[in-house]
Amino acid sequence: MPGTPDVWIDVRQEREALLALLESLAPAEWEEPSLCTEWRVRDVVGHMVSETMMTILKVMQGLVTSGLRINRFIAIDARRQGSVPIAELVAGFRDAVPSRAHLPGLSSISMLEDIVVHSLDIRRPLLHERAVPEARMILVAADLLANRFFLGHKLFRGLQVRAIDADWSAGEGPEVTGPIEGLVLAMSGRLVGLDELHGEGMSAVYERASLR
Repeated sequence: MPGTPDVWIDVRQEREALLALLESLAPAEWEEPSLCTEWRVRDVVGHMVSETMMTILKVMQGLVTSGLRINRFIAIDARRQGSVPIAELVAGFRDAVPSRAHLPGLSSISMLEDIVVHSLDIRRPLLHERAVPEARMILVAADLLANRFFLGHKLFRGLQVRAIDADWSAGEGPEVTGPIEGLVLAMSGRLVGLDELHGEGMSAVYERASLR
């Protein structure tokens, strides 16, 4: 459709930004814990490289060996992919930068969401901040809130969420406000983002987060 933005351009630019950071990291930084529970920085990178090479057959084989638990399969695969030498990880991610590969059922928006959130998984603990363009963050926030695979639809059900630093809001009910990055983190299951949110709806959010 004429005039429709090519989200793959956004995906590639976000990957390029992360690649620049990865190329500058000290060896010790690769071993630091990320925001992904029990994943080091190197495991997150390994996971993102693996995603561009994943096939339905590999997923089915991995599920069988992981007791049909998708999250366990993803974690095992991430740690395996992340165990290779740093130079190999960087080279693999560099090769993945232009890739438009994804599993059936996913989309360019899914992959934008993936690179934005996983970049935060890496950048936040290492204190390497970067402002993602507002339009991209809005796309990611909207998709995370609607996507039932993620925690956002449970945390913010019956609430209005509103970013204080971007032109985005959604839902109706008691308000929850905060920077869009904090909202994205919370909606993707990184509950550290809750520390940045405020509003009358937060009591419900904290209660739901404790029951997850």
